[in-house]
Amino acid sequence: MIQLTAPAKMNLTLEVLGRREDGYHTIASLMHRLSLHDTLVLTPIPTRAGQIHIEVEGFPVPTDERNLVWRALKWVGATAQSGWHVRLIKHIPPQAGLGGGSSDAAAILKHFSPSLEIALQLGSDVPFFLNGCCARVEGRGEQVKPLPSMPPFWWVLAKPQAVSVSTAWAYAQLNRPHGRTCPSYRTSATDVIEKALLQGTIRTPEELAPLLHNDFEAVVLPMYEPLQRLRTRMERLGALRVLLCGSGAAQAALCLSQTEAEQMAATLRCEGYWAEAVHLER
Repeated sequence: MIQLTAPAKMNLTLEVLGRREDGYHTIASLMHRLSLHDTLVLTPIPTRAGQIHIEVEGFPVPTDERNLVWRALKWVGATAQSGWHVRLIKHIPPQAGLGGGSSDAAAILKHFSPSLEIALQLGSDVPFFLNGCCARVEGRGEQVKPLPSMPPFWWVLAKPQAVSVSTAWAYAQLNRPHGRTCPSYRTSATDVIEKALLQGTIRTPEELAPLLHNDFEAVVLPMYEPLQRLRTRMERLGALRVLLCGSGAAQAALCLSQTEAEQMAATLRCEGYWAEAVHLER
C-alpha cells in the first residue's frame, strides 16, 4: 500500500500575458502550496494488470479516464505489471482554482516518475507541484523557478456550494492577443512580490496584502453575484485582503492570525459556504 499527499495551491499573483499559437496562454504567477490537501491510498492488484479502480471520498470527481490520477498512472507505466485500487480522499473542491486535480496527478508522478513532459501533458499546474512549496511560474506552466517559502500566514478559503467557474470561459473573457509575450501586460505584480520575497521584506500579513494580484478578478467577479457577496462578507469579517483563487470559484481571505481565520471559517460554514482555515506551507 502507498499513501500520498497532494496539497492545494494558491496563486498569490496571476497575470495572463497573451495567447499562444498552441491555444494555451502565457502567464506569470507566484504560486505557493497550502496546508489543505487530498490523500491518495494506492493498493496494487497484481492479478489485474492494466486496470485502475478509483474510489472517491469527499468532493465528487470522475473515476474514469477523465480523472488525472487515472491518466497519470497510465502514462507513467504503473499499470504495466499491476492493476491499482486508488482511494482518493478529496478535501480540495474541484473547479475552485486550488489545483486539486493537478496536485493529485503530481503526487503520482513524484512517486513513480517525476517527468516534466508528462506533467505538462496532464495540465499546466502539474509542474509546479513537482517543485517545492513556493515558485515563480511562467510560460504555460513549464517554467518553474523555486523560491523561498513565505511565513505560514493564515487564510480562509471559501466558495458558494453550487458555484463553479469554467477555466476556458474565464480565459476567453480576458481576450488577450495572440503571441507568447505581450508588452501591454507586464509582469509587474509578480516581479514585485518575487523581489520582496527574496529581500525578506514580507514578514507580516499586512506586508503581503497589497502585493496580491489576480487578472481574473476583473472579468470573473462582475459575472458572478454570489462571489461578490461572499467577498463582501469576508471583508466585513475582518479579511486584510480577499483574492480570487486561480480563475475561481474559491476565494481566499488573508487573516491576521490562526484564531481569526478559524473564527471566520466557522462563521462562513454556518452561513452555508464551503470554508476552510489554512496556512501557507513551508
